[in-house]
This record gives sequence, structure tokens and C-alpha cells, in this order.
Amino acid sequence: MPINLSTIKDSARVFHTGDDAYLQDAYNAAVSELEERTGWCLDPVTRTQYVVEEPKGITKLVRLERQPATACTCVDTLTATVTLSLVTINGLQYANLTGVANLEYPLVLTVSAGNNTLHPLLKMAVLQRVTQLNAGRGDDTVPLKADFWDNVCAMMGKGIG
Repeated sequence: MPINLSTIKDSARVFHTGDDAYLQDAYNAAVSELEERTGWCLDPVTRTQYVVEEPKGITKLVRLERQPATACTCVDTLTATVTLSLVTINGLQYANLTGVANLEYPLVLTVSAGNNTLHPLLKMAVLQRVTQLNAGRGDDTVPLKADFWDNVCAMMGKGIG
């Protein structure tokens, strides 16, 4: 958990322990929402990604749906696990399939992503979302703007999601 409960409570301005369980749930929800809406992973996770057809062009690059990726593998037709190299272009990571033989499509990639190193902008976005969830518990609900996560992606310059 890259953001500890103490930091979450300070951000949400909660100074008692009665809401600790709720704030932990709100944090988990915000982290899940971040991953689903933008592709950014805070905690180390392993996800599968399907590649329907062979990438076109000279370099066979597949944009990874989960960022930041730490490793990517696939299984070839000989049932051997192949470790793919990662290429970063303009802040996005791609799996390089160039020169990998015996691949059959659709292909399943296994992507390890997240590394507990948190970009300050993502930290602020998650803390803001947790604070919004906490503030929206009572009669004065605070709706999340529809483009909240799109704005986070735009600020990060990644365009994921």
C-alpha cells in the first residue's frame, strides 16, 4: 500500500479512529478505480492482456494496458514461456514481439505492473478521490466530475484509459 492510513486521514481531515475501516475501503476503491479507468497500477499486480492479431509494421510493439510495467511474458506454441523486452516511448510502455518465433494469435500476455513507487500527481489524485468519497457520505454529497480520471491522464501525459 503506497499511501498509508495516516496520510489518508490527514488528507481527508479525519482525526479519530472511528472511520479507519471506511477510509481503508475508500482507498481500495480509489486504487481500483484508478487502475480500471486509467491503466495505472499503484500496488504490484499481475494482469493478463489479450492480443488478438499480430501487430503491424516492422517493429512488433503492443501497448501495455497496465502501467508502469515491470515484466511481460507470453507462452509460445511450443509451450515455452517467453520473456518480452519492454520499450518505453513517450512515457508509455510496450511489449516488443519483434523476433519472437512460434507465436500463435490470439496471444495472452502476462503483465506485471506497479512497483510501490508512487508519482506525486497520482498520489494527489488518489487522496483527492478518497476525500471526495469520504465527503460524499452524508447529506452533502460531492459528485465526482465525469472527466476526473481523464484529467489525471492528461496531466500525466500518458493518454491511457
